[in-house]
Amino acid sequence: MRRSLAIRVPTAATAHSMLPALKAEDLNTSGKVRAAVAGLFAAAQANEAAAALVPWICDALPSPNSRKAYHDDLRAFLSHMAEIGVQPFEVTGDHVRIYKEGMVQAGRRPATVARALSVIRGTYEQFGKKGLVAWNLVGDIQAVTSPRVDKNTTPGLSEREACRLLHAPDTNTLLGIRDHALLFTYFKTACRSRAIARARIGDLERTDFDWYIVVSEKGSKRQRKPMLEAAPPILRWLDRAGIRFDDLDAPLFCALAADKRSPTRRPLSQRAILNIVKKYAIHVGLDADRLGRRGICTHSLRKTALTNALEHGAKMEQVQAWAGHSDIRTTQGYYMTKESDAEAAARHNQIR
Repeated sequence: MRRSLAIRVPTAATAHSMLPALKAEDLNTSGKVRAAVAGLFAAAQANEAAAALVPWICDALPSPNSRKAYHDDLRAFLSHMAEIGVQPFEVTGDHVRIYKEGMVQAGRRPATVARALSVIRGTYEQFGKKGLVAWNLVGDIQAVTSPRVDKNTTPGLSEREACRLLHAPDTNTLLGIRDHALLFTYFKTACRSRAIARARIGDLERTDFDWYIVVSEKGSKRQRKPMLEAAPPILRWLDRAGIRFDDLDAPLFCALAADKRSPTRRPLSQRAILNIVKKYAIHVGLDADRLGRRGICTHSLRKTALTNALEHGAKMEQVQAWAGHSDIRTTQGYYMTKESDAEAAARHNQIR
């Protein structure tokens, strides 16, 4: 008998009621991934499902954070299927289509819906390869289309706006000295937010002439980046905060105590850094929270840095290496095109 396919909107309660939430560190080894994946399935299916999925997950998703995102999306889907009485190996393309419709009706962002569908398609492709579901069902699930996702929606800043933001903190205070060094580090390294939030004193390196920071970027890649003009502000911050260079595990950017004058050993979280960026953006008159669109965020600083380098003559391949992108098309997507780009290209045309 065919099960009902009536639309039910997936909710946070649906997604989390049956299974415990995990942290990224709960998925940093293949053994932990296996335990987490097996926990998503009934005992009779757990070993087969884990055997099909774990090698693929560990190979395709080296970052524990990416594994957590995959786990959470799959958990939400399987929890919802269980609520409507559908077992994991009985899922059809129509079930996925109805789940997609429910996410859309619930107001999920297109990128969120697309990511969830990618997880589902990848999961059932692995099941098909291991003979756990029929290939015609895999094909039906693969045929479920993702919503269109607008690329490059993060707002960037002009060079003038970036300079205003950089110099907004009051460097007569310890708080301002820290925040100025923090913003300078983003603009001069083009790092992702997570890399700076996790940076430690032990990640700093010095040669005869220059300072570098070694960061863990996306996919657990380690990258050595020059600090350049950001080095003096960082050194000033460490000196004023009394942070020693032999304290290798101390966070590079730490939270301050309630008096705003005493450093703690608690690193600034990504949320705290986002709030710092927005605070100074508002302070200098920038539209930090654009209604209906993505507002200024830490990723805006990365995008601004990469675009500024291109505008001042850096080659796309050089910026790709600086950004740590494996695909140059990702780098190209960061570039903020302008009408003047088209005019400049037209002037290169030599047809007379």
